[in-house]
Amino acid sequence: MRVLSVNSCMVAFGSAALVGLAASGCSSSAAATSPGGTGSAQPSVTAPSGIGTAPLTAAPATGLAAKLLAPADLPAGWGIDASATNPAMQTSCPLLNTANWNTPLTSHAETDLNGGMTGPFLVEQIAAGDQSQVNKSWDTLVNGLPKCTTYTHGGANGSSTFSIVRTSLPAYGDSSYSFTLSIEISTGITGKGYIVAARNGNSVVVVYVVGLTPLDKTFIENTMSKAVTKART
Repeated sequence: MRVLSVNSCMVAFGSAALVGLAASGCSSSAAATSPGGTGSAQPSVTAPSGIGTAPLTAAPATGLAAKLLAPADLPAGWGIDASATNPAMQTSCPLLNTANWNTPLTSHAETDLNGGMTGPFLVEQIAAGDQSQVNKSWDTLVNGLPKCTTYTHGGANGSSTFSIVRTSLPAYGDSSYSFTLSIEISTGITGKGYIVAARNGNSVVVVYVVGLTPLDKTFIENTMSKAVTKART
């Protein structure tokens, strides 16, 4: 995932903002450590020179990464964000600190997509294992959901405040929880979207979609359904 800056911080609200923005709050540089822990896999892409996230063509994905959403699963104009990583957020909310729930699982994959330089932005994280591992992971995630309310992630150049509220979206997979997400960046940028956490078979998937403008709910519901169905192991 990548944090971008064009003139001000308008494009710094990229997919990186969904799981941490940057350690510097609103920075022009990429951050360093993924909150997904070790073993995360992303479809390989070649980052373009300069700044911008025009849709890229990824190499064919294999293994768990092949179960991630791809640009072909989304409307025209969606592409893969240039590869970069995020700092982990120091919070007990499992929706923002992935390591809280995916540690028991043996396989991990993540993708970052956008519908253009100003969004919308999508982050999908999948982890899979045997039934016992998935039971432990899912229980950890579900038991941590009451801790997902408001969290401020600070940095040298600003901060991002994440507000999470339960909402009603359709049921996905074997079990799911849906939320609205609001991100307020101290520079004045605000994004709103949705989070879905679901278990399907021997996988756990968390999908974030955020936009700088209101998102079409039908698009959200269809995208979440496709992500969870595709992620099943």
